[in-house]
Amino acid sequence: MRVATMSLYNTSMNGILQSQQQVEKANTQLVTNKRLLQAGDGPADMSKKMAIDTDINQNDQYQNNGVSLENTLSFQENILNSMHDSALRARVLGVQSGDGLNGMNERRSMAKELEQIRGQMADLVNTRDANGDYVFAGFQSQIQPYVFDGQRYHYVGDNGNSRLKVGASVYVQNNTTGKDAFENVSLRRRVKGDSDGIYAYVSEQKTYDTFYKNNYSDVTPDANTYTVSTSSGSNGGPNSYTITNSDGKELASGNYEVGKPFLFKGLKIKLSSDPGTTESFTLQKPEKDNILNILGRFIDVLRDPNIEGQDYDQAQEDFLVGIDHSTEKLNLTMGSIGARENGLDSLGNAQSAINIINKKSRASLGEVDFSKAVTSLSKAELALNTSYAAYSKISKMTLFNYI
Repeated sequence: MRVATMSLYNTSMNGILQSQQQVEKANTQLVTNKRLLQAGDGPADMSKKMAIDTDINQNDQYQNNGVSLENTLSFQENILNSMHDSALRARVLGVQSGDGLNGMNERRSMAKELEQIRGQMADLVNTRDANGDYVFAGFQSQIQPYVFDGQRYHYVGDNGNSRLKVGASVYVQNNTTGKDAFENVSLRRRVKGDSDGIYAYVSEQKTYDTFYKNNYSDVTPDANTYTVSTSSGSNGGPNSYTITNSDGKELASGNYEVGKPFLFKGLKIKLSSDPGTTESFTLQKPEKDNILNILGRFIDVLRDPNIEGQDYDQAQEDFLVGIDHSTEKLNLTMGSIGARENGLDSLGNAQSAINIINKKSRASLGEVDFSKAVTSLSKAELALNTSYAAYSKISKMTLFNYI
């Protein structure tokens, strides 16, 4: 069969081009460390590799979110730590203020330091982050959360909690509101005498708190009033008292002296009226406030020379209980932040482990086996050199060489 000269040339040229492509492909695989340069190199493996790439990219994004969230939580925790340290210093001053040797000069000095502490705390609760957002304002991040009206600090933020996605189905709260950390601090439970003839105050707080929890009623206000009936002792004997609740049930009885306090359920009750009269006292409604106002009230007490004696002692107890409850709330909030940080650490470690496994799987699918790739390159270069040699001989096959 006769073969046309042009056909020989075309066949040789195609062989050279194919060999060049094979050499280029093998060389590219070695240089890029990629076995799958295009979908046609292995459609099934390429599909699996793309799915793994997606998982790795998602995990990387979740880890980036986690790092950002850890930084945010750490910033909040540092602020709360500073608040906590200031509260502890305020408590030390509160305890010192109870020293009977303190005069008005000492009280004013302590009031001045407490005022400085309150100013520091006011700055902390109104802290902004790097983006200019108020840290403790909830969703109202562009509004200063704590404002002072000349007498009290008011929280004008909200209780909105935002969350950040740090896993396929994991969302973690990334903010702390003023209501979470500083508001709704339970104040000391109090009692009040209902007339001038009776003076009642808390002497043993824990005992009174237990009585209060078991007996105070939000639904029936009258149930919070207790009657103290008195009578003169017969034949020169001691005076006696009887305490009854709103249902008339007797709760306690005993002897007393006018002007001398006696103890009842953690309360000290002092009667100044003559025997034979009936007095009453009422459990006060529970109150809540924020740490700034707790400080402010005691600062006013320290500066007021008219508040002394038992009234001063009760104000000091109010302050110490309020500071203790504020500190407890700060501790709980920092504990919540710490729990979130620990959860992020565990999740980040798990995601890193998954990424290592995924990258190994991706490497087995898409990366080059260097020994095979070098062998393929050698074969392709041999084929190319053979094609060059063949083309060189074919190009000389002409009758003009024999004329």
